[in-house]
Amino acid sequence: MAKFLDKLIGSGKKAKSEVEEYQELDLSEFEEGFKDEPTSMFIRVAELTGLDILPELKKQVYEGNVVIIDVSPAKHDKLLFDRAVKDLKQVVTDVHGDIALVKEDQVIVTPRSIRIDRQKLK
Repeated sequence: MAKFLDKLIGSGKKAKSEVEEYQELDLSEFEEGFKDEPTSMFIRVAELTGLDILPELKKQVYEGNVVIIDVSPAKHDKLLFDRAVKDLKQVVTDVHGDIALVKEDQVIVTPRSIRIDRQKLK
């Protein structure tokens, strides 16, 4: 019976060996090389949990940053999702940027002079 259960749910040995195959990357050396260089734009990542985050998202786009927004928490509330997208489209119009929905749960908003290519690279 024990062998059947191990086969059905796994013994955990395989999972442990798979985890050991991955290693943490130490990026501190990479980051230190660019610490003193000026940055003109950031790519910000956010999560749309409510209307209270919209002013910060808009501020980031007005400041010239690209914002990638996880909208999956707002997908269940159609009113919230529609309002947020409407506000973000207005910002894009104001700054002559671009906006696109990616994989139904992410929205990318870009400032002036950055366009989103809607064709996938193959």
